[in-house]
Amino acid sequence: MPGTANAGGDPQLDQFDVGTLIIPMDTDYQDMGMLRAYGLVYELLSNDVPVRWAINDAKAQDGTDFSAAATDLATGDPIPMHDYRGGPWVIDAADAAEALPIVEAWQQQNPDLAVHEASVAFEAEVGHYLVVAPTIAMIADGNQKIARGYLAAAGIPDSTGDLLWPDDSPDMLDVDELSGPTEDNHRDGLLFDEDGDPVYCQLMSMHWGVGDAENDPEVVAEVREYLNNPVHFFAECQAVNAFENLDPHGFFLTPNGFEIGDSPNEVEHFNPSSPYAQLDGLFEAVGGSEPSYSLPMGDDYLAGGITMITGADTPVGVEDVWMTGYLDGTCPPDAPECGSLGKISYLGGHQYKTNLPISDNPDTQGTRLFLNSLFEAPCATVDGLPTLNLATAAPDFTMVAQIEVDVTYVNASAATALDAVLRAQLPPNTTFVSATEGGVLMGDEVVWQLGNLGADENGDRSYVIELAEYGLYDDSSALDYRVGLNEFTLLSNVAQTLYGDEAPDDGDGGDGDSDTGGDGDGDPAGDGDGGSSAGDSGEDGGEEGATAEDSAGEGDTGTGGGAADVGADGCSCSTETDHPAPLGWLVAVGLGLGLVRRRGGAA
Repeated sequence: MPGTANAGGDPQLDQFDVGTLIIPMDTDYQDMGMLRAYGLVYELLSNDVPVRWAINDAKAQDGTDFSAAATDLATGDPIPMHDYRGGPWVIDAADAAEALPIVEAWQQQNPDLAVHEASVAFEAEVGHYLVVAPTIAMIADGNQKIARGYLAAAGIPDSTGDLLWPDDSPDMLDVDELSGPTEDNHRDGLLFDEDGDPVYCQLMSMHWGVGDAENDPEVVAEVREYLNNPVHFFAECQAVNAFENLDPHGFFLTPNGFEIGDSPNEVEHFNPSSPYAQLDGLFEAVGGSEPSYSLPMGDDYLAGGITMITGADTPVGVEDVWMTGYLDGTCPPDAPECGSLGKISYLGGHQYKTNLPISDNPDTQGTRLFLNSLFEAPCATVDGLPTLNLATAAPDFTMVAQIEVDVTYVNASAATALDAVLRAQLPPNTTFVSATEGGVLMGDEVVWQLGNLGADENGDRSYVIELAEYGLYDDSSALDYRVGLNEFTLLSNVAQTLYGDEAPDDGDGGDGDSDTGGDGDGDPAGDGDGGSSAGDSGEDGGEEGATAEDSAGEGDTGTGGGAADVGADGCSCSTETDHPAPLGWLVAVGLGLGLVRRRGGAA
């Protein structure tokens, strides 16, 4: 963060400088643009602009998230010191230049959308640090038009960029596609790849019938398996009981399922600091076959804190309208992550409106809740990114012209890295000889198509090159992959080989098989051990390689294999150092950062 914003600030809060962009989410300034604000956030994330979700952890319902003075970006009108509410979005001043063309284009198409530019430094608590536009799958359950309407109101397209979400969209999955070809393997539907790794961040069902679930229980079984990954599942109205009440595959949040409750005339709010619960103003429940949910007598939720909206003057578990929690109640709902497990959200009521202004249409608030859940998908946040490690190794010294270079990679996390491609750069004055595992020469790189890298997936690749003349040769590799709609590149260390007719003396880097030759131990700088996408992440992921910009040369790389300091600047970081890394070593330790965010990453 810029130093001027830190002076005298609360160390528990993030500090934001003049020029920070604010997307208000309260009815004072966003009454007409409330839903399109979510579309703008999705567009920013799709274009690799990180977005902070500012949420005051101590606020009451409709309470203040932070206060700041600003200028209206479209009109230039001054905004006096304002109490921003409802979970506003913040784009740090360091990212504002990149965000502004996107914001201005969005406002030209959506003139009711308000965006402010901070005129004073301010501080705010960041509930989520978003870095990825999540991939979204919709169940073709006969009522997909409800989700289409919500997403169209926000301006959020499918993965091909189609705002209509047609029935032939690759992200519109029918029952057969969800079920897969067998009933024994619950990971062979299109929520997964051929290895059983999830390929979507978010899945939604708006009104799948209870009878349909009983006829096709494999769909519920596949969704349960899907939730054994850090993903999110949203269900509304009858789809809630279709999934939750199906024995034995359901019971995601309850021990015995739900009973159907009445539509409450008034509601009570809980957990107002949950990202799912971000609203400003009155909420109105709507009718339908399942307007609310009650637990059977004597039952409790599998974890506390699951209910966010329930009928007024009723206990939790009676006429609940909006609930969220981790699979099987394994972790508290407010935990930032739960290992390899995903989250579930349930919304009562058949269909909410998308009419604005929202202050005059409290039955549109349910659409806000639906849209909140899209950005709570774990893979959208910096904490939910896969942790990948990559190392290149080559002999320190050779007296023969041909050498073998080894590359080792591992996904040391529960998240999936999609469409991974491994690239090894040939040094100048070398000739490609061969490669293992189908590696092919493309230009001056050896390339392997790895596919998706699931939890703990790892491998080794090797290639042989011929050196043209005596001298020092640098070998390195890069791993390209995708999370959500965004593309990333992880850079490895640089492995150096000295080619000559006489072995170097001890202490000159000639100790056998290592990746550098600077100080006798293979580490010229002494400050890194390969490449890793992992970073030191606080509550908002403030120091995390996943927000890297386009050039690895702009970052500050920590020492001793530590994490690079990314913070709000979203800088990129790399390290070009040290020893070759056997697979077990890669899994066991944190490595120096080498992650690059590739621009124009929407696929």
